Amino acid sequence: MGDKMIIDSVIRNEALRNNQMIEQYEKRIDGLPKGTLILRKNEYYYLKYRNQDGKVCDDYIGKESEKVADIREKLEQRKHYEKMLAALRQEQKTIQKILEGLK
Repeated sequence: MGDKMIIDSVIRNEALRNNQMIEQYEKRIDGLPKGTLILRKNEYYYLKYRNQDGKVCDDYIGKESEKVADIREKLEQRKHYEKMLAALRQEQKTIQKILEGLK
């Protein structure tokens, strides 16, 4: 009976840690731009994304510059965070199944 309680405690702590990490990644993702950088006529960059209404928007960024490099880096960060968030959510599902099995 004692081993089951220890395992239950460890899994619950892991679930709590996962929830905290999910919240942190969601906050980080909200602060980053979404979409894709599009190069038109080999000179001008646009940020293409969908707004809250689901409409496709193009924001003019300009020619190759620090701003373009900064947005490109932020988009890569967002993609990385989204992958991490998906993995955490999958792990959370697994933890919930384990917790249900321990009841």
